[in-house]
Amino acid sequence: MVDNYAVLMPSMKIGGGNRVMLDFMDEAIKDNQNCKLFFLDRKGDSFDDIYSNSVSQTIFGDSVLSVVFFSIILSFRIRFDKSINFVIVSDPILSILSFIYSNKRRVRVVQANDFLLFEGNSKGGRFFNLIYQFFFKISQKYQYSSVLFNSKYSLNTYKETLTSAHLFSTKHIINLSVFTLKCKKDIRLYPKPGSIKVCIVTNNHHRKGYKQFLEIVKNSKIKGINYMVISQENLDSQLKNVTHVKPKSDDEYVAVLKQCHFILSTSTFEGFGLPLIEAMAIGIVPIAFYNPGMDEYNNEKNIAIISNTLDFDNIITNIVNNQDRYIKISESVIKSASVFTRQTFYFSIMNKIH
Repeated sequence: MVDNYAVLMPSMKIGGGNRVMLDFMDEAIKDNQNCKLFFLDRKGDSFDDIYSNSVSQTIFGDSVLSVVFFSIILSFRIRFDKSINFVIVSDPILSILSFIYSNKRRVRVVQANDFLLFEGNSKGGRFFNLIYQFFFKISQKYQYSSVLFNSKYSLNTYKETLTSAHLFSTKHIINLSVFTLKCKKDIRLYPKPGSIKVCIVTNNHHRKGYKQFLEIVKNSKIKGINYMVISQENLDSQLKNVTHVKPKSDDEYVAVLKQCHFILSTSTFEGFGLPLIEAMAIGIVPIAFYNPGMDEYNNEKNIAIISNTLDFDNIITNIVNNQDRYIKISESVIKSASVFTRQTFYFSIMNKIH
């Protein structure tokens, strides 16, 4: 029997998790596999639907209940689609609802600490979070064809909430793809005192560190730093040296990154940390609060780890005053990112689900 794959996505909004699943789609098609995209069509989606056989489900409203309701409808459309027998899903809500299409072989891809996804979320509130976590634990008991993880951190946090014995190990970890590998900036564009650009990719989730970022901006003693906040949410710090950008495409996203000398990550909620490594692939020097997801690509210890504004100022000062060091780190992070190709990602999934 020929396998026919469905890739199930919660939206077509720009973001690392969605992007890697589209990378899988593209590589599957190149490999002459039968592959169909299913997704929730939300207002403000940015990725183009370039696949002729896609199945979209229009969603009305942006409330949690609306998302759940239309996710159920989309799940039933998968169940009754006789043209597919494999479903690859990474969104946790769609994974919870995957009992609806249990007549298919289901592959769950875990990309973060999904159990804590809605903790402190203002949209759903505490009551929804309790319901979500209850059904999340139930969904871990489903009979998946495979459960795959993007990092040791995602693997370990998933295992922490298991209520039954499952033999998940590092052999279930896949290699993600980094789409910016061919987008290197001019390495000669190094920072100079009084002319420094720092970017951050973030959102309003309380674990993503937007508030910590603002504290750094307000308390930094270094003059001449301009910050670029890249987000799909309507963030507005109203600070003179902070520019907020909502990219409408990958090209626009990369163009903003290329303007910057440093990428700052204040997030402690990253299963892998795609924004950080996407910037590294371009040659942007990384500065970050530590989160375990980065262990997958920080083997060379070329990410400057900080915990406060003083650390940030010291790192910036030391690197800006040493051009050769900046260039060396820039070249090193490009090398660290270079192994995360689309082809490696695609085959790491295919080899594990068959």
